[in-house]
Order: sequence, then C-alpha cells, then structure tokens
Amino acid sequence: MTEDRPAAPVPPVPPQIPPEPPLSPPAHGARDGWRTVLLSAVVGIAAAVVTVFVLPLFFGANPVDVLGNKGSERVQEVRTVEERVVKAGQEAVVEVAAKVLPSVVNIEVQYGLLGKGIGSGFIYRSDGYIITNNHVVENSSSIKVSLRDGSVHDARIVGTDPETDIAVIKIDESDLPPVTLGTSSDLVPGELAVAVGSPEGFEGSVTSGIISALNRNISVPDAVPLLDVIQTDAAINPGNSGGPLCNSVGEVIGINTAIYSQSGGYDGLGFAIAIDNAKPVIEQLIETGTAVHPWLGFNGSTLDPETAESFDLPVDKGAIVRRVISGTPAEKAGLQAGDIIVAIDGSPVDSMDQVMLEIRKRKVGDSVTVTYYRGKEKRETTAVLEEKPARAF
Repeated sequence: MTEDRPAAPVPPVPPQIPPEPPLSPPAHGARDGWRTVLLSAVVGIAAAVVTVFVLPLFFGANPVDVLGNKGSERVQEVRTVEERVVKAGQEAVVEVAAKVLPSVVNIEVQYGLLGKGIGSGFIYRSDGYIITNNHVVENSSSIKVSLRDGSVHDARIVGTDPETDIAVIKIDESDLPPVTLGTSSDLVPGELAVAVGSPEGFEGSVTSGIISALNRNISVPDAVPLLDVIQTDAAINPGNSGGPLCNSVGEVIGINTAIYSQSGGYDGLGFAIAIDNAKPVIEQLIETGTAVHPWLGFNGSTLDPETAESFDLPVDKGAIVRRVISGTPAEKAGLQAGDIIVAIDGSPVDSMDQVMLEIRKRKVGDSVTVTYYRGKEKRETTAVLEEKPARAF
C-alpha cells in the first residue's frame, strides 16, 4: 500500500510584462515600403469615389450637379419674410392685412347705465365717416373710436338703419385712410375671405377663410331678418361686428354682422352684409341720416310642402299672406289674407324672405306685378311700392 503524498510545490510563474514598443518601426525592405504606400493610395481613391459619387446618389442628388455646385437651393435657408410668406402660400392674406388694417377701427360704446360694448368699424371716407353695425351703436349714450395709431376720438351717430343693420358714425378728423370698396356681385363660393376687426376687444385681429355660401337669409333674435348675406368660415367672434370682410386683393366685400353659434363663440358660421347691398344705404345715411325702403305692406310666412299637402293647396312653395295692413300698397292692389304669392315681376319666390328681398331691390314708386293664388285660382295684380314707415306694423 502506498501512501499518498502531497505534490511538491510548483514555484509561481512571475507575471509577464509586455516589452516597451520600439522607438521606430523595425526596418523592412524597400519593396515592402512601396507596397504600403500603394495600398494607402488605393484606399484613399476609393473613399473619394464613394464620397463624391455614391453618397449623392444615395440621397437622390446628381453627382455631376454636386461637382458643379448645382442643386444647392435644396438646402438654402429662407432668409426673408417675403420668401417665407410666399413659401407658405400666405402672401395674399399678408397683403390684405397690410392694406386694410390702417383703415379698421375699434369701437367702444357706453349704453347709459346698462354697461359697455365693443365692436369694429372701417373708415369709409377720409373726412371721418366710419361704417359699423346698427346693433353696435344702437341705444348708445357715448361712442369712442380707436384708430390704428392708438389715438382715441369721440364719435357721433350720423344715421342708422335697423332694416339692414348698418350705421354710419363720424369723428372730427381728416386725411384718414379709407378702405377700398369691392363688389359682392361676382363672388364665388370657395374664394379667399379675410375678416378684420376687434374680436373680444383684441384690436387689429386678422382671420382668413373662404366664402362658404352666398345669398343666405338668416333670422336674428329681436331684429329684422338679414337678407342676401355672405356666409364665411373666417373666424368671426363678438367684437368683430361692423368690421370689414375682404377679398384676396384687400377690397371690402362685406360688413361682418352675425354668427351662428351653439357656444356663443366661433363655430365656423359667420355672416356679412354684402357690400353691394350696403352701399346705397350708406350713401342715404350720410346724405339724410335715414334710409328709405319700399314695401308692400303685409305680414306673411313661408309655405312649406307639409302645410301645402295638409290643406290641399295648389302649390307647395311661396309666401302666405297672413295679414294685410290697412292703407298699404298690398291692400290697394287687392291682396287678402290667405293668398299665396308665387312671383314678383315674373321672378319665382319660394319664401317670405324672397318676397322681401325682391321688394327691397326696387325703389319707392316702382310698380311691381304680383302673381298669387287665391284658392285654386292663379291671379295677377299690380302694386305701387311706398316708403316703409319707421315703425312697421
């Protein structure tokens, strides 16, 4: 039996320390040196080819254009406001704002002890005549107008017309910048619309949108219906009333007057008085302080298909005469309650609003032919329009 013995101890291996690198590379033959130089040159040339030709192709550029310093506009910075505006397609709105803002005013109104109100307006004539809405200045005890330069002026009412919601006020200043009036007769849905005014008191605000629709008739609480107005989705809020609605060249095409809103603020439905309808009223207000409107002199309502079917009427569109006012053109022409008006001077009318609009297009003293149904019988009569009294019955 042998006895196990511990193995003899192995002396530890001393740690290996790498030698210091030589101060210079070891010498090689001349042949190896030229090989190294040649290899380095080939690698450098290959890198240059990749940089000049392959990388531009990878990023969609033409290597020849890059070598000729062409195509640099791809990475040029936009350096001016003009370039930036044009690049974004907003040059028209910017130009409209620059043209119209000097002519737009802010209006602050005191309503006796009832409080204050705000609105907008625009300079109509250089001698201080300013256009706004009737509902902005109606029942006011004092009016102050703030111009674009920050100056504030007392204003007086020249004339108001509740029928069209237009008012003319005046400040004692001269050499003011008036707006340029355009026309609303050739507007088309979809074209640019720019609204300028003081929404919620924020003076000189500019919003843009499009002409959404034309020839709208809208009902306004406790006021005469607004007829033949422009609909726009340019943001209009309380305080914009009386300010201008402009086309793409900065001409005034409407007077901002109302919004349709579930919230009380901007819901994308704004309405402006067409400037072609406003101009005759404005000139009357400046000359005489009042506006004259023709009328037939009856109260009526719009006939709808459901009512026509229920009562077996001969037509399903038109205006039903509800009450003829004594002494008016309607009474003199023989119209009676229950008659259904279907045309004025041969132009079909589908509603009471259309009858009012057709009459408003004419002048006091004009004769109009009224086509109507009495029972199943179709008739015609002629009425001579008279001046609508200030307080219609």
